[in-house]
Amino acid sequence: MDSATLMAQYHRLEDDLDALIGPTPPRGDAPQRLERIEELLEVLENPQDSFASIHVGGTSGKGSTATMIASILTAAGYRTGLHLSPHLQVLNERFQVNNRMVPTGELAAVWDVVKPAVRQVGMVSPWGAPSYFEAQVAMAFYLFARRQVDVAVVEVGLGGRLDATNVLRPRVAVLTSIGLDHTEILGDTIELIAQDKAGIIKPGQIVVSGVTQPSAIKVITDRCRAQRVALWQVDRDFACQPDDRSATFRVSVPGKTYSGLSLAMRGDFQCNNAACAVTAAHAFTRGVAVADVRAGLRSTVLPGRMEEVQQRPIVVLDGAHNEDKMRAAAEAMNTGYAGRRRIVVLSVKSDKSYLDIMRHALVGADLLIVTAFKVTGGRAPVSPQVLAQGAAKLFPGLAVRVEADPLQAVRMALAAAGPDDVVWVTGSLYLVGEVRSLWHPAEELVQQAEAGAAAQEAP
Repeated sequence: MDSATLMAQYHRLEDDLDALIGPTPPRGDAPQRLERIEELLEVLENPQDSFASIHVGGTSGKGSTATMIASILTAAGYRTGLHLSPHLQVLNERFQVNNRMVPTGELAAVWDVVKPAVRQVGMVSPWGAPSYFEAQVAMAFYLFARRQVDVAVVEVGLGGRLDATNVLRPRVAVLTSIGLDHTEILGDTIELIAQDKAGIIKPGQIVVSGVTQPSAIKVITDRCRAQRVALWQVDRDFACQPDDRSATFRVSVPGKTYSGLSLAMRGDFQCNNAACAVTAAHAFTRGVAVADVRAGLRSTVLPGRMEEVQQRPIVVLDGAHNEDKMRAAAEAMNTGYAGRRRIVVLSVKSDKSYLDIMRHALVGADLLIVTAFKVTGGRAPVSPQVLAQGAAKLFPGLAVRVEADPLQAVRMALAAAGPDDVVWVTGSLYLVGEVRSLWHPAEELVQQAEAGAAAQEAP
């Protein structure tokens, strides 16, 4: 298929799904409900019941952790599905088998089955038509059943208890962290958010917890006790530690130690995510080979997470979009790029605490360029002028420029940077997704999905 035809097919699929993003929440007493996705999957003959699964929730690190788990299990010989959200640039990122994006033609074929089911449920359900996210979850489950995967690693979209992915009956549930995010939906305390995220814990599982706050650990422990499931808690049952006199690290889990491990992904905070991933793979397989863990972690990449896309000047794209994520990302920047002049390009979603995010992001910055990602589907950025005012209050001596167009903001940063400087684009995955096209156009990624499928089919 030529590039123009392929992109036309992709945009038809994208437009169809985007049409499900409505201006108001679906009917019912809450935007999140399980009834709609349950009805939709029933029409599709419950594809989620045809494969084993690992469910990954938490506030920060769940996408990285899910991708690591899938990489380890793929290296171990499992046919592995992976469902992530959101995507940075193209829909194909959400739908992966053996860590390769599923080609657009196959996604379109799956949508041809799911679309009439969405329409049917919308006509009869008292809760309204399935949402954009619910339709994509149904597509993922139908795709994984069609591909006959051995296991699907599924990232929670938002929260846990009422997230559309929570129809799964996974063998392993993972909670990477708990932090204050989506407080308007999940609650405004760590304990309330922990209760919602712990809603993915069900009977018959092993629960892997990377949560560190004592109050959140208590919530998770109580939930595990009520559901009568085993809890493996970080720093008690498993841990990530540096190997002696080596640049590698080891993860100790119940009954085994995996040593000589290394990551392609940057940031010390990824060690905790890796520990959760290794422990989850160990729990699922009852003892995965050390060589497969090493290979899986070394091959794990996730676009837009401490991603270097250019040298001289270095450009780092990172979608940290809440205070906890930004604190960890800023520590990684201060450690990994110490001594370099730093230019920060920043946009923040309007429902985030932008002052808390900037308080960490701007430490060590020499120049800030504030911008705004494109408004789509109810997603709106904080005004660049408001960001500039906030930066002036927090860091009075910092040079600040305003450029509303994100691509122009990055070009401005590159023009201002010397060859040894660092340009850090951060604050929002939506911003990172937009500007990443300067180095990796969407057309290139859609073509990569086609090439990946061809490589899997080759003898």
